[in-house]
Amino acid sequence: MVMRTYGLSGSGMDIDSLVKDLMKARRARYDKVQQQRTQLEWKKEDYNSIYTLAQNFRNTDLANFRKQSNLSPKLVSSTNDAVVSATANGAAANIEHSIVVSQLAGGVKMTSSDGITPTGNYKGSLTAQFGIAAGTTLDFTINGKNIKVNVTDTTTLNNVASSINQADAGVKASYDATLDRFFLYTDKTGAAATINFNGTTDGGMDFLFNTLKLGGYSPGLNTIGEVSRNTVDAADYGTKTLQELYGISGDFQLSMTDNGVADTIDIAASDTLSVALDKINAKLGAGAATYDAGTGRITVKAVDPDHAYTLDGADATGKAFLQDNLGLVSMVQNGHDAVFNLDGVDLTQAANTFTVSGVTYNLKSVSLTNPDTGSPIATSVNVKADIEKTIDAVQSFVDIYNSFISVINKEVNEDRYRDYMPLTSEQKEAMSDSEAAAWEKKARSGILRNDSILSSALTTMRRNISTPISGLSGKYTSASSIGVRTGSYIDDDGNLTSEYGNGGKLYVDEDDLRAALEEDPDVVYKIFGNTESTTGVAGRLYDQFDEALKQLRTEAGYPNTTDTTSFLAKRLQNYDKQLVSMNDQLTMMENRYYRQFDAMEAALAQLNKQSSWLSQQFS
Repeated sequence: MVMRTYGLSGSGMDIDSLVKDLMKARRARYDKVQQQRTQLEWKKEDYNSIYTLAQNFRNTDLANFRKQSNLSPKLVSSTNDAVVSATANGAAANIEHSIVVSQLAGGVKMTSSDGITPTGNYKGSLTAQFGIAAGTTLDFTINGKNIKVNVTDTTTLNNVASSINQADAGVKASYDATLDRFFLYTDKTGAAATINFNGTTDGGMDFLFNTLKLGGYSPGLNTIGEVSRNTVDAADYGTKTLQELYGISGDFQLSMTDNGVADTIDIAASDTLSVALDKINAKLGAGAATYDAGTGRITVKAVDPDHAYTLDGADATGKAFLQDNLGLVSMVQNGHDAVFNLDGVDLTQAANTFTVSGVTYNLKSVSLTNPDTGSPIATSVNVKADIEKTIDAVQSFVDIYNSFISVINKEVNEDRYRDYMPLTSEQKEAMSDSEAAAWEKKARSGILRNDSILSSALTTMRRNISTPISGLSGKYTSASSIGVRTGSYIDDDGNLTSEYGNGGKLYVDEDDLRAALEEDPDVVYKIFGNTESTTGVAGRLYDQFDEALKQLRTEAGYPNTTDTTSFLAKRLQNYDKQLVSMNDQLTMMENRYYRQFDAMEAALAQLNKQSSWLSQQFS
């Protein structure tokens, strides 16, 4: 640190002001470099703003506009919206479809057959509601997922439902205390949607079938089969008659089919349950009807997976025997597919909403039947081009395009005021805030004037808009041929028009565009979108902007990130190093000036001292 002793001589000089004035000239070069750095920083900021704008234009506007769904929107109508409604994407053909709905898709829906709480305490614990002792474990399996509920004094049916829902078994469970019923639904529709209780323990089946009163009998048998809710003591199975067990007073019949071949099974009231099952096995095959002495339950199932078996009551007593006396409940229930005929072809779908050839159908009900002919009434679904929506989409894109190029044109054509350099701190202090803002606005103006990256991008955009689409032939091959074109730069007299300053602004001739669409409803997609054989205007612009964004990243880096690798970032780093070096030199120079003035002051002080001594000698 320099010791500044000036003023001891009484010279009266303002050394600080002198040094400051001397340093002004020296600092002029530093300020110039600082201003150049500020201009470069502004340029980087402007590039980053353009990058963000261009990225949004490419990834949102161009990406969306080149899609067939936006370039070829469809208008869809149904002659019976109560049966089927429909929408269509851009790939759908402009034709009329015919559909007859025979069956809607459905999942499995199980609901308690009656109120399930014997005590009336609908919102209590399982102990209060059903007398299930604390410490009991409810153990059942749904679609292969084992579910255990450890009962406590506070466990409720809502806890049971929650355990089922968390098991990821493809079902949803709930309990409605107002209705006092438990509900179990598959979360999907279609033949593959299943509620399968196979693997459930005897106690679990008792809880599901008897406590919750879920499930029901299904005439169609599968290899897992139907299991009885009601149990029979082993001692009674082969000894007591059906009349003694169930109070059946007369003989009855069961009906069955084997691959569509119908037959009947004669059962007498005097038969034991063992004999009745033997008669069923005689028709359906050995092992079709079995009794489990350990659980007291009866199972009836299909013994051959290649056969389609059914078993039902041929009369009221027979139905009651299967469904009430035995209380057979299907261990597996499946949903069913939607069944329909579309354009003369019989089809099925797992859901009521599906897409075929670009048309999304929403089936709502089964088709009505003509009372005169007894035939189902077909619903017509008419798909045609939505010309008005297409015109709106084109106009919207043109507006966005014009807005974008207006920003770029403003940057490349903005006036440059080279006499207005960025303000130094001292210059700002000497101005009012409004004066400084006005100055900086001019200093920043035209930073990207005639910029090569932006100018090249504009030129390429205009070329991509105007160049005909390779691979198209006929009347419509370019944007201008369907009414999307730039204004004329030259009037009939050969003079420049005001359009010259618009830099390629687009206009839509709605009459020409409408005429083109009426002649070819997909013409906008052919011109602007990407087909299998062509790349349209929007596709070319999309690809172009990928390259333009790369150039902007190379020049100025990504916005809102720490950038050390772009061209401008490296130049700013060099300026920073240069400014640090210059600042060090200025500090050294300023210290040298002070040392020189200090030496001068010391010399003057010594001279004054000698002068005073001489004066004393002569006096």
